[in-house]
Amino acid sequence: MRYAILSDVHGRHEKLAAVLDDARLRGANQFISLGDVGGDSCLALLHEVGALAVFGNYEVSGWRRLKPEHQAWVQSWVPLLAEDGFLAVHAVPWWPEGLSTVGDFEAWRDLPGRSWRDLFPYLPEDEDYLWQALAVLEEAERAILFHGHTHHHAVCQWGPAGRLRRLRGEEVRVKAGHRYVVGVGSVGLPQDVAWASYAIYDSTAERIELVHL
Repeated sequence: MRYAILSDVHGRHEKLAAVLDDARLRGANQFISLGDVGGDSCLALLHEVGALAVFGNYEVSGWRRLKPEHQAWVQSWVPLLAEDGFLAVHAVPWWPEGLSTVGDFEAWRDLPGRSWRDLFPYLPEDEDYLWQALAVLEEAERAILFHGHTHHHAVCQWGPAGRLRRLRGEEVRVKAGHRYVVGVGSVGLPQDVAWASYAIYDSTAERIELVHL
């Protein structure tokens, strides 16, 4: 499989359409959205390509403003996908116990003293978060965690020697016995030099490509 993994569209319909076209040209045959899609027009594009999806903070705060058919679709989304050798999530692969839907997250967030960062922290801002993410990968017996939310491309690698490294470059070969935490960038509002960014994961070749448009 060649997965196109994208995140944080934030309603930029033109950019999403360009990313989907580019991913098709690169041979993608499965699309995964990591949340913060935006409005109905962007959701319609993702639905047309049969995208799998997890929800982000935008969906939690804004799903009630969508058309009924998109509300129903977003309500079916999960906070974490476990796929072919990898996990995919909007921000981090943990959250308060007992929550599983956008409605659960919304109700929890509305309680006094709760903040968005309790549900959607930024993974790279604390090395302890990275170690916790790696522990989740170990428990799930997966090699890679793909995440959005940060609007940056970033790859951290953990090896058998116990060292955590930040990798550079636009292509990563997945090595046996290693674990990877991959920020897929942002389609709509990338914080690097790109107009739009996303990732391709080839599960047969075991290769991750960080794509900039």
